[in-house]
Amino acid sequence: MPGPKTYYNPVNGEYTRILESSEDTNGAYSLLEVSLSPGGGNLVHYHTRFTEEFTAVTGNLGLRYEKEIVHLKPGESKLVPIGTPHRFFNDTAEAIVFRVVLRPGQPGFENFLKVMFGLVNDGKTITKNQIPKNIYHIAVLYEWGDTHLASQFFRLFSPMVTLFYKGAIRMGVDKELLERYAK
Repeated sequence: MPGPKTYYNPVNGEYTRILESSEDTNGAYSLLEVSLSPGGGNLVHYHTRFTEEFTAVTGNLGLRYEKEIVHLKPGESKLVPIGTPHRFFNDTAEAIVFRVVLRPGQPGFENFLKVMFGLVNDGKTITKNQIPKNIYHIAVLYEWGDTHLASQFFRLFSPMVTLFYKGAIRMGVDKELLERYAK
């Protein structure tokens, strides 16, 4: 039986594998393993439907947790509760590996990851921020990923995204994205 597929994001130097999907664990959790290149990371964000527990495997994992910066050494973990602004990053000169457990399991986030990385690789995002160029793609990913950017602009913009999500579903954009990127 082949191992889990690796998804690559060339913008932030991230390689992610879904080691155990929500389906594998009957919805209890999703387990991801991430390899992050030097200088890689993501934007400050929060989630409203799940917690994330980060565990460093190799190298020192940088985490911004609320307004605090912490560095996890191999074997150390940090739980990020629902609603807590956070980000991960690699501020070292070597690639690092860490694991993330999402509780409860998140099939939507798993699809978010596959589709987002696919759009990045296809040049269909605004490169530095990895935001899709298509408003319907933004809306679908916003709903699936439950990833809310921690900015005033995003808070003001998010109610409109919900309207675009409904339109995306009517037009079958969600199914097209799944067919192209999440097989």
